Amino acid sequence: MTIYLLAGLVAFLGAVIVTPWVGLLAKRFGAIQEPPEVTLRRIQEQREKGLPDKDYESKLQAARRRLDKPPMLLWGGIGYVLPFLVVSIGVLLTSQSINIPVADVSTYILWFSTIAILLMVGMYDDVFELTGRVQFLFHLLASLLLVLSPIDLRGINIPFGLGFLDLDVWHVTLERIPWFSLVFPGDFLLFLWVLPLINAIKWIGGSDGLMEGDMAIAMLIIFLVSFQYGQPTSALFAITLAGALFGFLVFNFFPNKIISGSTGKTVIGFIIAGISLIDTTKLAISLIVFALPLVDAFWVLLRRIIHYKPRSFIQLMLISNQYHFHFQLKKLGFSERKIAYFEYAYIAFWGLLGVYAPYQWKSLVLVLSWVVTFGMILSITARANEKGS
Repeated sequence: MTIYLLAGLVAFLGAVIVTPWVGLLAKRFGAIQEPPEVTLRRIQEQREKGLPDKDYESKLQAARRRLDKPPMLLWGGIGYVLPFLVVSIGVLLTSQSINIPVADVSTYILWFSTIAILLMVGMYDDVFELTGRVQFLFHLLASLLLVLSPIDLRGINIPFGLGFLDLDVWHVTLERIPWFSLVFPGDFLLFLWVLPLINAIKWIGGSDGLMEGDMAIAMLIIFLVSFQYGQPTSALFAITLAGALFGFLVFNFFPNKIISGSTGKTVIGFIIAGISLIDTTKLAISLIVFALPLVDAFWVLLRRIIHYKPRSFIQLMLISNQYHFHFQLKKLGFSERKIAYFEYAYIAFWGLLGVYAPYQWKSLVLVLSWVVTFGMILSITARANEKGS
């Protein structure tokens, strides 16, 4: 336990030290988020001048979706991703108790390299504004890399003790590419888990300290499960990311001084998707702790389909609006601080219930977490619509 607590503490201190310097760099290189009205005015002026931009509508929607706030420093994701990478790699290289099998080294190199690439893509996006399609393309490629790695979904336990479902019907590996492994239909289902999770986590980042705090608590739950079942690598990654996120929250909680920006939102979902799958597939507890962002994302997509009638899946994913759960709470008069506290408590409640419930009750907790979350989101949305009408 000592090595984990030490890793979490060092990551926390690393984020506290690094984040102010990141803020200075953001000022220096112009990584600043404008107030929504400034962005809308600038986009409209560019459009009137006839300047070429195929992503006008997406940018307009994104600006309208943001809360009305003064200019904010971006690049905050560096403040927790960098400590996570440095501490995780440092412990793996020096620890005598947490060892990676030689056969898995290429997988971890691929994972860390992809994280670093996504971090740099986010940094570029925060300054030069990549189109929504390009951002989605990087999420898609990152998801495919994780799916094609040796992190495979070979089977799942069916809830309520109904048996084990074998998903390793067809398996392909390549001798010349040691990190390549494809299991069918398991990895197809894995892709349907990773890509939605990346975007669901990204979408909850619309209020001060919300995404970061929600995920810090979720990572503590994943750490407890990993430690309980003797999964040292995922336990290390989970506690390290939790520590780094808590350190970043010192500056990001309401009223924040810096926000994650694309630098954090582009990469954090990918990191968490990997952590939830490393060592063994902890899908049950992951489905519980991520019930709120995932159900919210599915509900938002359904409302987009009904309201906007998009012509393609990519068009559906690029729509920006204020359908998300935290916006509905905002309409009901919740402050940003109360929204954060509510979601922190909600995720912690279901996560701890999933960890400490008797084994025979865990499937029921999983089902209830989704049913109750869906019912709560429907109820809050209905009340918010009534208040707004």
